[in-house]
Amino acid sequence: MDKLFLEAKRIIDQAHNILLVSHIEPDGDSLGSMLALKTVFDGLGKKADIFSYSEIPKNYLFLPNIDKIKSCIADDYDMIFGLDYGDLKRLETTAAGLSLASPAITFDHHNFQNQTGKVRIIDDKYSSTCEIVFDFLSVNDLKINREIALCLLTGIVTDTWNFRHPNTTAETLRIVGQLLLSGASLSKINRLLSQKNMGIKSRIWSRCLEKLNSSDKGFVSCVLEHGDITESQASSEDLSGLSSLLAAVPEAKFSLVLSEMEPKKINGSLRSRPDQGIDVSQIAKIFGGGGHRLAAAFKTEESPAKIIEKIEKTIKDKHGQVAK
Repeated sequence: MDKLFLEAKRIIDQAHNILLVSHIEPDGDSLGSMLALKTVFDGLGKKADIFSYSEIPKNYLFLPNIDKIKSCIADDYDMIFGLDYGDLKRLETTAAGLSLASPAITFDHHNFQNQTGKVRIIDDKYSSTCEIVFDFLSVNDLKINREIALCLLTGIVTDTWNFRHPNTTAETLRIVGQLLLSGASLSKINRLLSQKNMGIKSRIWSRCLEKLNSSDKGFVSCVLEHGDITESQASSEDLSGLSSLLAAVPEAKFSLVLSEMEPKKINGSLRSRPDQGIDVSQIAKIFGGGGHRLAAAFKTEESPAKIIEKIEKTIKDKHGQVAK
């Protein structure tokens, strides 16, 4: 892995104008990893832009340089760096219909699907892409200042669901300790992430728990219709962590949250636990989505009933194996 990190640095050294891009509907991990690298690249004298076709969630506006993320870019980059995107079709530049080159470097903790690059560092043993970025910086002796540490710690906190998700390892916690020593404040991150729209979040989570269903195939699910979303004035960020909460139900092998953010357009979020042996990325693939073994997502226009029916037919046996 160290050789790949060193090779990535050699490619970066040869570039002058770098574009950082991640998946549609950015979250803490994608934003944290891009913003951390932008700060690093700025310090190396590079011109580094971040592109997001999607709206930036308001609860991440405290991150350094987030106001510099661009929604409109030119086609003059000599290197594209892809982070946390899982599949090229989920890349923001793809969603925006831009005819830019594919990433020359990819850092990702989602299972290898359709990522590109001369250097591809893809490993689902990492808790987050921010954790990969930390190792990249460490191997290349690149300084982690307070701003970079804040970005990376935010990504780790959000992707581990505040260290409650099973993807949290001893190495994750060691890295967290290093980021705290570099000046990041865990209490600040938790305060700023939690203080936004708590009333809205509590209403939509309560609604989900009211509608919770358990399948005889061993998973729990919740369907949030468009009316539930609009009545609660909820956004996709208000649902963050909900599928992880449902996966903690003792009898569940995995959880499924279906949210109709727009009429007849369903967002699916899947979470599993390592002790259950379910690879939810295989389920997400049925609907054109992706992710990694413990966490995956998809978008579809199929009805919730049809989605659940397909998933139940996919579960192969009582051990929860998923048909390929």
